[in-house]
Order: sequence, then structure tokens, then C-alpha cells
Amino acid sequence: MFRIGVALLVLIGVFVAAGETPKKQQDYVPDEKTAKRIAEAVLVAQYGEERVNAQLPLHVDGSNKDYWIVQGYGPLPATSKGGGPAVWINKHSGCLKVMEHTK
Repeated sequence: MFRIGVALLVLIGVFVAAGETPKKQQDYVPDEKTAKRIAEAVLVAQYGEERVNAQLPLHVDGSNKDYWIVQGYGPLPATSKGGGPAVWINKHSGCLKVMEHTK
């Protein structure tokens, strides 16, 4: 009788544990402002403040569900993006990849 009771408790525990949904971890880089600040700090450390300032303003693209893509605008024409360094930042983990030239 004791064994049946223990077995039932174990089964109930398994069913309860299986029914729990894992908590979704909050993204480490939740918004454009955070992505821009991270990218600017990384780019200045990598390429220097003068080169980064020549690429301002930084453009943040969040259309990808997993990455923020942050890149500068070239000096001429002022409305075209690309050509300079860019940073891909994983929204969920905060890991990043720096690319020297983008298209």
C-alpha cells in the first residue's frame, strides 16, 4: 500500500512539473536606445571617436526578430546608410558582432 502511495505522488509530481511553462527570460537588449548606446561604446573603443563621429547619426534597425543592426551614415550623401562599421547585437543574449564595412 505504501508503494502505491509513493508511486502516485511521484506521478502527480511529474504531471505538475510537465504542466509548468518555463519563464521567458527578458531580453538583455530590449530597445533601440540600449542597442545604440552599446554599439557606440564598442565602435569608439574599436575605431576611435573621430571615425565614429564622422558616421553619426547611428541608425538602428530592429526589423530582425533576433538582432539589432546598428550602423552609421556615410559622410556623403547624408541620407544613405552603410559603408562604415556596423554592430549586430543579439537582442536576447547581448552578444555582438562588429563588421568593419557594410553595404
